[in-house]
Amino acid sequence: MAQLPDDVLAELSAMDDYDRTLAYDRIGRQHNLSAEQVEAQLKSHQQSGLQSAAPSGEYDPTASAGEYDPSPQAAYDPTGQAPPADAAPVGASPNYLQDAHRYRVRYDPSQDGQSRQAQIDQAIMCPNCGAPLGIPAIRPIKVTCPNCMTESTFKN
Repeated sequence: MAQLPDDVLAELSAMDDYDRTLAYDRIGRQHNLSAEQVEAQLKSHQQSGLQSAAPSGEYDPTASAGEYDPSPQAAYDPTGQAPPADAAPVGASPNYLQDAHRYRVRYDPSQDGQSRQAQIDQAIMCPNCGAPLGIPAIRPIKVTCPNCMTESTFKN
């Protein structure tokens, strides 16, 4: 069985449970391992890290095993300013997705909702959070992302 590199195991350790579960399969395919083998290597890596942190088996209150460790991308920047609430891109070029029919949300069973769902023939990514959005080909179009509630206007 191939041993995963320490940086891959550290990356897995930093993920939340849902993302880690998805990553087991992806990393397993990259390294010719099953998802269970990747999970076992991660548990072994985490246990060896805990044993090396407290070799005597005593409780160490200064250990940082349970502290939050933000990724460098999410680090707080005290000098930066938050964008204004109305800073949604206007006329920005959207990132188009293939298979737009997959993004026809079926949460409105009314006749009006079904007619709107039938108009979906394009799918784009929300410029703020990256969520897939199914939209009609009408331009200009104002779209409110249901995931992050950012309102964007697309002209092309």
